[in-house]
Amino acid sequence: MALPLVREEDDLHTMPRTAALSADFPEPGELVAESLADCVLSGWLIERADIWTYLRPPLEERRIQGWKLHVSATVLSAPWVLQACLPILLASSAQFKFASTAVDVLKLNDFQCPRGNSGKFITVYPPDRDSLLELAEKLHEATIGLSGPAILSDARYRKGSLVHYRYGAFDGYRMLTNDGGYRDCVLDENGAPVEDRRPGHFQPPSWLLDPFGREVTATVTSVLLRDRYEVTRVVRHANKGGVYRALDRETGREVIVKEARPHVGTDREGLDARDYLRHEGFVLRHLAGTGLVPEYVDLLEQQEHVFLIEEYLDGERFRDRVDGILRSGDGQLDTAECAALAGKLARLLRGLHQRGVVVRDFTPNNLLTMPDGSVRLIDLELAAVRAGSPAEWIVLGAGSGTPGLSAPEQFACVDPDPAVDLFSLGATLLHQIAHVNPDFAEDLPEVRPLEERVAEWLAPPLTRPLSRTLSRVIKGLMRTEPTERMSLAEVIELTETPAPSLTRSRELLWSPEQWDELVEGALGHLTETAAAESEPRPWPETGFGELNEPCSVQHGLAGTLAVLAKLSENDMHVDRLYDIVLPRILRHLDGRHHRLPGLYFGFSGTAWALYDAGRVLGRPELIDRALRLVKSLIMAWPNPDITHGLSGLGTCFLYLAGETGDAELARRAVRCAESILAAANPGPDGLMWTIPMSFDSDLAGYRSYGFAHGVAGIGAFLLAAAGAAGREDFADAARRCGDTLLTASSIDTGATHWPDCPGASRAPVWWCNGSAGIGTFLCRLYAETGDERYLEAATGAARAVMATRHWAGTAYCHGLPGNGDFLLDLAGATGDQTYRVWAESIAQLMWARRIYRNGRAVLPDEGGKDITSGFGAGISGQLAFLARLKFGGRRLFHPDPSTWRDGVSPERSGTRSERR
Repeated sequence: MALPLVREEDDLHTMPRTAALSADFPEPGELVAESLADCVLSGWLIERADIWTYLRPPLEERRIQGWKLHVSATVLSAPWVLQACLPILLASSAQFKFASTAVDVLKLNDFQCPRGNSGKFITVYPPDRDSLLELAEKLHEATIGLSGPAILSDARYRKGSLVHYRYGAFDGYRMLTNDGGYRDCVLDENGAPVEDRRPGHFQPPSWLLDPFGREVTATVTSVLLRDRYEVTRVVRHANKGGVYRALDRETGREVIVKEARPHVGTDREGLDARDYLRHEGFVLRHLAGTGLVPEYVDLLEQQEHVFLIEEYLDGERFRDRVDGILRSGDGQLDTAECAALAGKLARLLRGLHQRGVVVRDFTPNNLLTMPDGSVRLIDLELAAVRAGSPAEWIVLGAGSGTPGLSAPEQFACVDPDPAVDLFSLGATLLHQIAHVNPDFAEDLPEVRPLEERVAEWLAPPLTRPLSRTLSRVIKGLMRTEPTERMSLAEVIELTETPAPSLTRSRELLWSPEQWDELVEGALGHLTETAAAESEPRPWPETGFGELNEPCSVQHGLAGTLAVLAKLSENDMHVDRLYDIVLPRILRHLDGRHHRLPGLYFGFSGTAWALYDAGRVLGRPELIDRALRLVKSLIMAWPNPDITHGLSGLGTCFLYLAGETGDAELARRAVRCAESILAAANPGPDGLMWTIPMSFDSDLAGYRSYGFAHGVAGIGAFLLAAAGAAGREDFADAARRCGDTLLTASSIDTGATHWPDCPGASRAPVWWCNGSAGIGTFLCRLYAETGDERYLEAATGAARAVMATRHWAGTAYCHGLPGNGDFLLDLAGATGDQTYRVWAESIAQLMWARRIYRNGRAVLPDEGGKDITSGFGAGISGQLAFLARLKFGGRRLFHPDPSTWRDGVSPERSGTRSERR
């Protein structure tokens, strides 16, 4: 039986579990269903959109922006807050909305909710200032005594009130930014658009006075808690409260301060973040002197916030420590050290279990490796402590945990059991040592049980070679049935004398059947799941992608269209998907004038895709539309890069000029190259480009070596322009780009890496920033010049890709497909089929990451959980690589080398009907 903790700070008692622990939360609208039905009869319009229920009055006044009101609530108080507010709002004729379901309210109050969104249960759009003032007072009076969190982005109407206010968009003004994304804006005093930001603090527009006549309080620059703890640094901000480093003035020691805000993360029993932090303090006191966790220092309350003060540990995050072991250039594991780490974790858990503690959140994020090699556990808010009899526990957060790392039964609200920590130990080892995310996307319906999926992941060559001991330990711990999990004693015994031999690698067998299942599964999934024709996007996108232009390449339909053209010119039947994609692109282009030049985030990639579709389908009107679109794009542009700027536009000009013989397009490509050369910033780092700080872009000031935003992508365009125009100055600049990259490189056990920008410590291996993208340029430069230095660096980049392939995701931009396409480039540049075999091993790893939806094999996107359609992070980019692996041909949306050595350059293809 699990016993929750009562709210008293120092007198920790237990109480029986209540029925509320397993009951459903009350729905926000359950007390006002009749009133909502009546207001419809009075002419109000009620609509559901996303998480919101909108109520619009019969005579609605539309406003772009203004002062709005928010009313906060917890998941338990929401029905009563809505019941109190609804009559006032209906009488006011102000438009408003509320979070539709209890799950929606939970998300808005969750510990990890973005701070600018948190707590906003009801949003009211008053039609004028008088209504604002009247509604604020009436809503405040109606909700006195009800609970709800402070809304961080707003100002509170009165101390302790649930009513808050801020200035922002009503209908709003949506603007396409220079980066290809859409930004919600308000208009300033001059009518210019300004982003409607929602930071985690009140930040009203500078051109407006507070409607309630209050002055904005100055930002607090120093904090002293209980006249003792002086906050010196913010570690992180979160919705539940911040984490800070502080000086303990009494002892002179550094401490950690953890904050909990009132009414955040309220659970079924009415407990919130403060109770969880108090409970964590109790667990630390229980484990005092063990050396397993930070030492407890103090617990205090100030202005309803609770602060836990604990020992500062000068340790390294466990995940960073293991990454350091894993990311050696040759891709090999230090078997003995990994086994030793596994043994340390097992002994840590044994020590906790012996003291009556079940962790319930044993994850890589909650572990620190100390300078002496020991491991400590932090963040114990979910830990259960035995309370007297074996069946009684002091515990909070029934049903909580970390997906993939917590045992499956933990989410079913079972009583605490040490067996849940055994599962988490295995999942932590799988995540950190095998570098596999155990939060597997589900097969729907289930095709493979958990044990089968874990075993498949641990089978070589799908993971790095593990010792047989570690493989046995992980599989023994990650069992669905708690009683079948390996004991800590066995884990400790095995890791003290690990088997020295590694699991043997086997020959890669990338089969046509795997290709068929992945490609046909993806195409079938897209066909089956397309949204109604009225929706601008037929398929979901990533959270970031949803904010971007829906007809671009990276996160839009242009990438999908180009891949469909590639597949259909190789006699694959995708006509139904053309019918889903093409009308949406054309309708969107008809709706407004588009001028962004970028190849991936602008509209030159859209023109490329339209041209390919027109050529393959034999539709000259699409070709004409593509040429008119690309000629309308802006050429005076401060960003020189491939994805957003002039190099991408120039690359498209070169492609279409080569396809059509249009001399004007060729001249435009030359102008792009000349503008890029004029903007170069040669210096001690070599030939570089800086996106101007004055440019309204999130990339302003950025200097990069990578393909997407920097030297490699720009160099690849200049090299192609040199070949097309016969311009030696372009060729010389491309060689200088190559030399810049050679100077910036570093070699670790044969693998070549580059920082993503000068002075950075991070050295990624992706297409966008890192080895795969830089290698993409260097192998082209080698093919044109024959300079072995460029070949050596490119082959080193390929070794970096292979050394890190086991933890790469499925995104083209920063994962396996983009890396695999580079390996095909290298095979083409050298004629060495080794690199094609390596590309097939990349495809094999993609196959290992498959999930099943309605019996079809599909690949999740960059997050590993969802299926999205975009080129940069989803299905379209995955298909682009797989299609090229099978059919050959040029690499989509890249400058085409004039010389390949194994015939991967495309034959000139006609329409689909002509080829038949």
